[in-house]
Amino acid sequence: MAFAPCLSVHDTAASLAFYKSLGFDADSSTARPGDDIHMLLYQGEFCAMIYLNADLKNWLPTLADTPIGFAGMFYLPVDDLDAAYRHIAEHAEIVKPLTADHNGQRMFYFRDLDGYIIGVNDKELLDASELGKYA
Repeated sequence: MAFAPCLSVHDTAASLAFYKSLGFDADSSTARPGDDIHMLLYQGEFCAMIYLNADLKNWLPTLADTPIGFAGMFYLPVDDLDAAYRHIAEHAEIVKPLTADHNGQRMFYFRDLDGYIIGVNDKELLDASELGKYA
């Protein structure tokens, strides 16, 4: 089973609207007052949870002094990288444009409303690469 990232956010409504503008969907059936958590989906597949910062820190007090955001990134493989780039670039800050890295992967990076960096890469190239066995 893969890690299931949980993103602590300032405003779940704003974050969900932001991600929806990028083509994501959300399942909010588990959200309720005091536990404002939403499942984020991309092309029908789960990719992360969006959790109101105050509610997350109430649930897990050990995070009380941890700021939103972190030094790291998440990756999202997509079927049509060029189309994803064009669409996401209209709605989000691109922090590293579409490029190829040393593993032959094509990817780009954007920043969400709370400072998280999301790397978007070509699913087919990823699956065919040495890294694909880990994806």
